[in-house]
Amino acid sequence: TDSLAGNGTCAGDANRKGVISQGVEVEAVMNPARDVTFTAGYTFADTKFRRNLVGNSQGEALDPALFLLPGAQLSNAPRNVVTSSLAWTPNIGSNGLSALFYVDGRMTSDYNTGSDLAPEKKQDGFPLVNARVGLRGPNQIWALEVWAQNLTNQNYVQVAFNSPFQGANSVANTQRFGQTANALYSAFLAEPRTYGVTLRSRF
Repeated sequence: TDSLAGNGTCAGDANRKGVISQGVEVEAVMNPARDVTFTAGYTFADTKFRRNLVGNSQGEALDPALFLLPGAQLSNAPRNVVTSSLAWTPNIGSNGLSALFYVDGRMTSDYNTGSDLAPEKKQDGFPLVNARVGLRGPNQIWALEVWAQNLTNQNYVQVAFNSPFQGANSVANTQRFGQTANALYSAFLAEPRTYGVTLRSRF
């Protein structure tokens, strides 16, 4: 309960941790044929702020700028993530050489990238695909691989934030409090499609 009616302050010894995290994770590895490995995984993560949040361990009232947090999913915490990979490593001849054909994917559901959970900072779900093809020496003492990251050139935001000194308030402020929303937002974008060649050796 509040120490003082109307100010949102709670007694420090009445506070609990502010996040509840629970979920399930399932993984599988299969070898349907010789030199073929298939993996699959699914994660459901329900990671929410508690509904009755306070600002610190002393029970101060929550900052009004964080009014969207109570009861909401944490930032950068998608509820659903699906992953899979397929690898084929056939032998080439009888001299110990082998090839590598590998692809992996990750599908992420919607999530918010902002620390204040403003709706403008929401990132829609998206897939990511990576791949590599290579040649490996006996006992994998050396390997030459050509690879690609973000093969489909998926465009997504890692973190969105309010641009400094460029307006204020989100559309959520307008909906909740009737305030004018004219904030501008900036973002750190994810890496675009990249290609490369890797040569490695063991001594």
